[in-house]
Amino acid sequence: MSPRIVDKEEKKKQIIGAAMQVFAKNGLNATKMTDIALAAGIGKGTIYEYFKSKDDIFWGAFNFMMEDMETQMAKKLFKVTDPAEKLVAIIEAFFGSLEMFQDSSYIMFDFWAEGIRKRDDSANNFLKKLYIDYRKLIASILEEGKIAGAFRDIDSNIVASTILGAMDGLILQWILFGQDYDVKKALSEFTNMVLVGIKD
Repeated sequence: MSPRIVDKEEKKKQIIGAAMQVFAKNGLNATKMTDIALAAGIGKGTIYEYFKSKDDIFWGAFNFMMEDMETQMAKKLFKVTDPAEKLVAIIEAFFGSLEMFQDSSYIMFDFWAEGIRKRDDSANNFLKKLYIDYRKLIASILEEGKIAGAFRDIDSNIVASTILGAMDGLILQWILFGQDYDVKKALSEFTNMVLVGIKD
């Protein structure tokens, strides 16, 4: 009987999925590797075949969420040429991806806290790069709209930064209030407000 072939990428995703649930329930500091192993249905030693530490799993989870978000954005932006539609697509993809991870959304607090707290750490640099990349993406669409005459003469970097900040605020309220917060209606109003504010 031939040995069963283990798909390492699938196993990593299984561990990350289990870890996200545990992180969301217990928080990063209170979570132990044994908790993650139990949730994933594997031995503690097996985890170390895929991840060096709890922090490694934690940022693996963050990467997993970001990769999903980028996939959502790529799908939304496919064949979209109008700058206003691109902007809407990015905002919708951002929230659409987070909606998929709603059960473990509290982990976002830990991502932000860890990235901000460790000022000279790779986590901080990672978070900064993420914001810089998304700010550049949104700013490039705003510039495109200005060139096309669809958007008024705005400071694209500042407006992009403001859009990201507002989106963070919506996410925070959604996480805090759950079903009591109509995030879809808030998102619709926010998107309309942005478009009205920047259109020529």
